[in-house]
Amino acid sequence: MSQVKPDSPRVAAERAERSVPEWVYPYRAGVVGGALGGLAMVVVALAYGIWSGRGIWLPVNLIGTTIVRDLQSASIDTLSQFSLAALIAGLVLHFTLSIGLGFVFALLLPTFPGPPIIWSLTVGPLLWAIASLLALPIINPVMAENVEVSSFFIAHLAYGLVLGWHVTRQPKIHVS
Repeated sequence: MSQVKPDSPRVAAERAERSVPEWVYPYRAGVVGGALGGLAMVVVALAYGIWSGRGIWLPVNLIGTTIVRDLQSASIDTLSQFSLAALIAGLVLHFTLSIGLGFVFALLLPTFPGPPIIWSLTVGPLLWAIASLLALPIINPVMAENVEVSSFFIAHLAYGLVLGWHVTRQPKIHVS
């Protein structure tokens, strides 16, 4: 019976083979998918703003209050009005996160077991839970208090579905 040493080249090669997928999605697929998912979230937020009667500026202003700290003490009426600073800050923050998370999703997707649609359905609600329960209460308490939970959830679900749809439609590339 031959014994293989733990640090032999064969063991190292087998370990590397198990940890790196042979086929991956291009990073660009995650970047574009993240941007498209971010746009889907904007559509949901705008639809909610119109449907609720709170206006289209409230969702982006709530995001913008993360960076424009003067708005942390603003009333809901003020947050429902147009603010150029909040618009710019909110869009930059939103799309930076959307694109960055899309990149990470495309990077990690080939390592996840099972069909990609399961992960597309999982990523949005998971991000919603992390944002709602952990991040927003600390980083942006105004948004945590004023965001409408169901629209925020639907927006994150739309993000995951659009992101996953785009990424999985791209041809995988062989890792050389």
